[in-house]
Amino acid sequence: MIIQIIRILLSFLVLNNVYAAAFQTTIPLEFNTGNPAPYGLPSTVITIQGKTFPMIVDTGAKHSAITLTKYALQNIHVKFTGEQKCFKALDGRHCQNIFVIPEVRIGDFVVKNVKGSLMTKLWGGGDSGFKETEASRNGVIGYQLLSKFNLLLDYPHSKAILTKLNNPIGYDVNQWIAVPFNGHLQSHLIVNNKPVIFVWDTGAVPSGIKKSIVTSFPKIQCSDEAPYNKNNCVRIETYSFKTDAGNILPKTWFELSDIPSWAPFDGLIGSNFYKEHLVYFNFDKKFIYIK
Repeated sequence: MIIQIIRILLSFLVLNNVYAAAFQTTIPLEFNTGNPAPYGLPSTVITIQGKTFPMIVDTGAKHSAITLTKYALQNIHVKFTGEQKCFKALDGRHCQNIFVIPEVRIGDFVVKNVKGSLMTKLWGGGDSGFKETEASRNGVIGYQLLSKFNLLLDYPHSKAILTKLNNPIGYDVNQWIAVPFNGHLQSHLIVNNKPVIFVWDTGAVPSGIKKSIVTSFPKIQCSDEAPYNKNNCVRIETYSFKTDAGNILPKTWFELSDIPSWAPFDGLIGSNFYKEHLVYFNFDKKFIYIK
């Protein structure tokens, strides 16, 4: 009888693991690009045509699913469609040639017929003090691919979880702080009693806020903690940070940034926030959950 019970339990565990693997996959993160770990841009590894490519993970890359450099394309075969996509970014206007990748593997998940684009400028390439890595030389995994799943960021444990479920297995996100978003990860929040539109951007190191928004706020020099101690870095701290529904968010800080006036947002929530908190993007429900 005891042996039968053990067998049933083992079968249950095996089925549970198979179920979890079908709907959820964990990917490791590294933070060695741009700035010293753990403050650099997050990167992970994808597989295309049997070859592995470290890639930057950038939720702020609104127009991108996979963006590859000429360096990365030397090692695989893709079919260019003849299309060209042009868009306006913070660093200027970009036009990129489009191709199709038949299959991309990220963790245990496989995505078919992914539209890729050829990068015209490396992320951070040529910027003073930028630390290049294989990931920055290869390209970017952007919002258009990440949002095919739901995404849990766990910077403290250097990992992310992609899930096809409403909630990741093993995380009670319904008990976390819920923040609605619309469009491209835009949330209407209140900083020190002032309404501000933020984009949740893993490509932002650190969080930034438009200078014109905070002219009356007290300002201090950025932390002595590298890499935020760069010259002329000035920041504001939140003594009050909440959603427009009144839900209290963890206190944080934002570097004063030259975000252009035409940008449809006032600030970016970036690395210094994610390294302190678990953040879960439920793209299906259009909510972000914070622990």
